[in-house]
Amino acid sequence: MVAATQVEEEVVRFLINQPTPEQILAFHPSADVAARFYELVATERDQPLTPAEQRELETFLYIEHMMRLMKAAAHQALQQKAS
Repeated sequence: MVAATQVEEEVVRFLINQPTPEQILAFHPSADVAARFYELVATERDQPLTPAEQRELETFLYIEHMMRLMKAAAHQALQQKAS
């Protein structure tokens, strides 16, 4: 089994609780997860990332993309519900 990154674990814990559209819109990563993301970005500016760090950064970016898609869908669902 592949070890999950901190951001993956955080999002999985969030999603298994079957969040409402409002909760999806309000979701933000924890301060620890955000700090790790910014740490990787800063490191990448100064030097090449290790392969493990590069995979971790790509995971962050993919999950951010998926959360944006979920937030757009949640926003649309709320708009439809209101009309």
